[in-house]
Amino acid sequence: MSLRPAIFRQTLAAIGLLWLFCGIASAAETRTEKPTHGGGHAVLAFTDHPLKTMTETPFAIELCDARGNPVKEAKLSLSLDMPFMPMPPNHPAAAWVEGAYRGIAVFTMAGAWQVHVLIEQPGAAPEKLVFDIEMVVMQ
Repeated sequence: MSLRPAIFRQTLAAIGLLWLFCGIASAAETRTEKPTHGGGHAVLAFTDHPLKTMTETPFAIELCDARGNPVKEAKLSLSLDMPFMPMPPNHPAAAWVEGAYRGIAVFTMAGAWQVHVLIEQPGAAPEKLVFDIEMVVMQ
């Protein structure tokens, strides 16, 4: 049995993820921005628009201070929830990669969602931001 097909599939998957993480794969995206304490801002961007249920959707969160400099040393904790329906825990991880905190989210139902982001930085009080997602559609 040859390992070539497996290596080829892995290579294609890695290239696809790289394109998604760099924002090259899709021109349409879902973006929302919130101010942060101290005059900075946070931008949440999903690579897809519209967002679809049961689809692994890469996202990036850009944090900037009041001068527009990226905030690299923060720890982010995320929770995806539907505001009008009890949901099981949905906590995608976000790690610093190439200028933003990146991860993959999966929305399990169609409808309105909220992305709760807890930002913890050295020497600062924790900050919680809530990003509203107007609509996730069925796949």
